[in-house]
Amino acid sequence: MDAQRKTKQLWIGLVKVRSQNGGSEILEDTKGAFVNIVTWASDADEYRRNAELIARRLGLFVADIENPEPVETRRKNSSGVFDEEIEDMISRAEGNPNAIIYGTFHRFDRDDA
Repeated sequence: MDAQRKTKQLWIGLVKVRSQNGGSEILEDTKGAFVNIVTWASDADEYRRNAELIARRLGLFVADIENPEPVETRRKNSSGVFDEEIEDMISRAEGNPNAIIYGTFHRFDRDDA
């Protein structure tokens, strides 16, 4: 066991997902989507693993993750204000140490060049 085991806390990040096999109910015929994910993690690597786990279950893969950080850090950096959807996701995850909560999928039709 790691003697310096890190404490888990709620993390949040903006996750870019794409379809695994060229088709997805969630993405329909779009190129991909961005989605906020809230989950318990001890570091950015564990956050990524949890995001990849839920993406696979949805027939997607994680293409990128923007700004993964503890919820409390994000709260301090954004004057403590989240939109209603994010607050709901955090609330739903707080009591469940196995939670991986995703929000609305914001689809995009093309990649920025």
